[in-house]
Amino acid sequence: MLFSPKWLCRHVLLVVAVGTCYGFGRWQLGRAVDRHSVLNWSYAIEWSLFALFAVVCWGWYLRDDLRGGPDARPEEPAEPVYLPQAAPVTDDEDPELAAYNRYLAGLNQKEDV
Repeated sequence: MLFSPKWLCRHVLLVVAVGTCYGFGRWQLGRAVDRHSVLNWSYAIEWSLFALFAVVCWGWYLRDDLRGGPDARPEEPAEPVYLPQAAPVTDDEDPELAAYNRYLAGLNQKEDV
C-alpha cells in the first residue's frame, strides 16, 4: 500500500516540500545571522514550521489510509435519537414570539409549494 503510485507521489512530494523548506530556512537563517534582523529570524522559524506541517499532513494521510480512509462511516446508534419538540406558544403567553412562529410557519409552507 505504501508503495502504490499514489503513495510514491506523496513520498516524493514530502521530500521536495521538506527539502525546499530546509533550503529557504537555511537561507533565512544565514541572512538573520549576517544582518541581525528579527524579521529574518522569524522567517527561518516559519520555514521550519512549514516543513513540520508538511510532515504532519503526510502522517494524517498515512493514518487515514491505514484506517480505511476518511470516508469510513462510524457505526449507527442502536436506538433512534428523538429531539424534543418546542411547546407551542399562544398569544396570551408571548404575543411577539407567537407572531414570529406564525411567520416562520408561513415561510415553511411557501417553501413546500
